[in-house]
Amino acid sequence: MRLFEVSDQFADELELVLRNLVGRSDEKHTSMKLSYEALSNLMKNMGYGKMDYQGFDNVYKGNPSLKSVVKNYNEDGIILTTEKPPKDENPTDVPPGPSVDQMAHSAVNTPEPF
Repeated sequence: MRLFEVSDQFADELELVLRNLVGRSDEKHTSMKLSYEALSNLMKNMGYGKMDYQGFDNVYKGNPSLKSVVKNYNEDGIILTTEKPPKDENPTDVPPGPSVDQMAHSAVNTPEPF
């Protein structure tokens, strides 16, 4: 465990950074997924070291206030609580509209103009 993982000041500054990101995402009406590398770069600007899953997990579990800004996290990154849900990388819904068969049938049955 690194020293900054148990520092209350670190947790407060981490929450501030995450709240700012949530605010930006909400203004742009987008979702926010953050990698640990990106989070490390943001925190490095504030004088802290590298952040990884284990380090974030320790800070998250020790600071209940982070639960209001973090929707979910795993080894791939952090999903922040924003107004818009994260975009599904593999959408399974078929867009509404006529099927290819219906469009082909109507094209064949359309009379030619004179």
